[in-house]
Amino acid sequence: MRRTDLLLLSLLAVLLAPWLAGCTHGAPPPGGRLRLGGAQISVELVQSWLHDAKSYSFAAAQVSPVYLSQHGFQNLANGECDIACTDRPITPRELEQFGDRELQGYRVAFYGYALYVHPDNPVDAIYANHMKLIFQRRITDWHELAGDEIPAWQGPIQLYGPDKETRGGMILSPLARIWFAEATWTVLESDAEIIAAVAADPYALGFAGIGYEDGVRYLGLRMKRTGSPAFPSLEEIESERYGLAKVIYVYFILPADPTVQAVLDYLWSDEGRAAIEATNLWAIPPNRATVPIPAP
Repeated sequence: MRRTDLLLLSLLAVLLAPWLAGCTHGAPPPGGRLRLGGAQISVELVQSWLHDAKSYSFAAAQVSPVYLSQHGFQNLANGECDIACTDRPITPRELEQFGDRELQGYRVAFYGYALYVHPDNPVDAIYANHMKLIFQRRITDWHELAGDEIPAWQGPIQLYGPDKETRGGMILSPLARIWFAEATWTVLESDAEIIAAVAADPYALGFAGIGYEDGVRYLGLRMKRTGSPAFPSLEEIESERYGLAKVIYVYFILPADPTVQAVLDYLWSDEGRAAIEATNLWAIPPNRATVPIPAP
């Protein structure tokens, strides 16, 4: 073969290399650039899930202010973000700012906490406002909660909970109105330790993530003094009746562009579910995800 032919073949190989690489490795992964707005915890969680994607390629940026759900709805209506990540459903008043544009919302995941007691504790539920008084140490004996209905049940309430710097502690501290004061409960390192302490003490009251059953049971919450108690079931959490859980929502304007659709595909894939569960949240299945849009 002549030298000139070899040079031509070499040049052809260089020119075809990118195309051949594309044929070998296939199309680039779905994804793209997108902007997230809304409540701080919701935005940071969704951004972390997208960052962990392996089969997708997302470049997600936060749109300020990242503080409240209403900021996400405002930015979405103004075209300043692609997805509003919120911790509550949209209200009819907020929906008005979208005019004739069609909005879609989904529940993606939730995180929640519960009050746990020993199985021998006869108190079924407490009024939610009493929770604050308990963790402020203004209610200190079970008799103050059991009342005349269970006159024989009395004894000091032993409180167990997480460090104030953890996600659980940051939820519990405002409920107890002790933002800057020392924790009024015995601080334990993990939910498992809190549950173990409650399982060993009939007078214990523990605050920990939902999902534990061995040796303990949930203490229900009555959001109204005379109302029926709410427990941390998926139905109660979805309906916003259970006050110790937060649902993570995503909202976008229809029709969804390819990047938004890729986000949805990822979040409900096995990979997306694994990313959600890695942050200690519970993934909501697709058949329960759709959020009703209120009438404006």
